Amino acid sequence: MKKIFYLITILTLATSCKKEVISKPHYIGEIFGGGIIVDVNRDSKGEEHGLIVSTSDLADSSLWSVTGSNGQKITNANSTTDGFTNCQAIKQAMAGYATACNTCLDYSTDKFDDWYLPATSELFKIYVQQDIINSVLSNDSNKITKPLAPQRYWTSTELDGGTFSAYTANMLTGKIELGNKNYFYCRIRAVRRF
Repeated sequence: MKKIFYLITILTLATSCKKEVISKPHYIGEIFGGGIIVDVNRDSKGEEHGLIVSTSDLADSSLWSVTGSNGQKITNANSTTDGFTNCQAIKQAMAGYATACNTCLDYSTDKFDDWYLPATSELFKIYVQQDIINSVLSNDSNKITKPLAPQRYWTSTELDGGTFSAYTANMLTGKIELGNKNYFYCRIRAVRRF
């Protein structure tokens, strides 16, 4: 009788156990999601989220926008943390114009098409991790991928209250600097979230 009780107990425990898939945590410098992870964190539920940068520049020398000499203020494109929201505002306000944001929004690689031009803090995260990014891209044996250049890159963050300037990030110094949207040429590299 004891043997039957133990057998039933063991079978009950075995069938009630939940199988849980344990995945390795993502890390900075990991090739993932069409690019390279530059930021990773866990939310309150323990789920990982982060920022991925494209494996090459989308433009080596580009204006922020082509709107003529008067410039154009983009309402609500001044977030320092949310480049996606900035790009949506820019896309809506500047339909039909070539912009750095549209270059990123139109980009797709593998099955990923949710790229955008980073806000200032997102691009600064790339600056902080550029040694890792450049090491991975320099050693991946892929001729298409390119390390970050020690030059200025456009952000999607526009000067609040200004019509002519948007912010750039200098990958040599880490400084966030203003650039004239219509006359200043910078590099463009896209990001996406996971």
